[in-house]
Amino acid sequence: MRRHRKPIRRRRGIGLPAAVTLCIAASLLLFSRMGGESTAQQALTRLAGNGDFILRAVSLELGLSPDQAAVFVPRTAASALSEDADSPLAESTYIPQTEDNDNPVLDAADKAATITINNETSYAVDVAACLASNAAIHVSGDGPQVLIVHTHGSESYTPDAAFPYTPTENERTTDTRYNVVRVGDELQSILQDNGIETVHIRDIFDSPAYSGSYDRSLAAIEQAIDQYPSIQIVIDLHRASILTDDGQAYKTSCTINGEEMAQLMFVVGTDDGGLTHPNWQDNLNYVTGLQYKLNRAYPGLMRPVNLRTQRFNQHVRAGSMLIEVGSSGNTMPEALAAIRLFGQTLADDLNGV
Repeated sequence: MRRHRKPIRRRRGIGLPAAVTLCIAASLLLFSRMGGESTAQQALTRLAGNGDFILRAVSLELGLSPDQAAVFVPRTAASALSEDADSPLAESTYIPQTEDNDNPVLDAADKAATITINNETSYAVDVAACLASNAAIHVSGDGPQVLIVHTHGSESYTPDAAFPYTPTENERTTDTRYNVVRVGDELQSILQDNGIETVHIRDIFDSPAYSGSYDRSLAAIEQAIDQYPSIQIVIDLHRASILTDDGQAYKTSCTINGEEMAQLMFVVGTDDGGLTHPNWQDNLNYVTGLQYKLNRAYPGLMRPVNLRTQRFNQHVRAGSMLIEVGSSGNTMPEALAAIRLFGQTLADDLNGV
């Protein structure tokens, strides 16, 4: 069944929260000019990091309750992503249902030249320093350069006319014609069309048992790297699960060049959870650079980078990344359209274009 989105009612002009925020910012700026620069900066930083303030400002601007406005505040779809999860349902993000929009689209917080990182770790992150590192990986020598894997390969999308299938609960199937493995096939094809030899592990690691998926995918990754030491980049492709509190699927969506497609999100692991991961800052630097290029080329395609306490097997290579391709509310064509743009951008980057 095709889901229809109801239009969102928006007010014109500058709303109350915007006016209040401008007044506060102007007051702090004036205060800083009078010698209180350090205090003003601290106040601005605290205000920018106050999630409750942001949520209430958005709720007033849109004329919604705070619970309803939470839909439009940038969130991490991987908030429950855990290497120890024992079921797919445990990894779903729940968002309150709204009366005005029964299937809202989540907008990316990022704009063309802006990098947003949802930092769930105890580490301070300097985005400017990440970009200034100019982290780059280029194709070199013979042999495969990229490895694609799917720790949760049974993750699939909302069925449509082009990709009809009967999913299990939470849009999952082991049929690789309809799950995220098909997205990996598309990415592999794009990279290889650009002269980048790519290995694609098409095994399903989360079925029949979901628990232990990361252990099983890690063994496969290490085996592939032993066989092909030329591999520089490891990409773990997933799709997000974003549900309302009554179990309805949300979609992450944007329109680029007139085509609706899924949004993408980088999930970067760290050692903050206690597991050894010496490469996490290198991974973050590289992903931040890619995010910047994707934002410039395709505004709206990327959701904020999600920095996590788990490592997600990203310790095996300094060029490792986990990518959420859309969510369970998206269709396969929307996911494929998005991965094509990412694949071409990655290929250009690896080829130094």
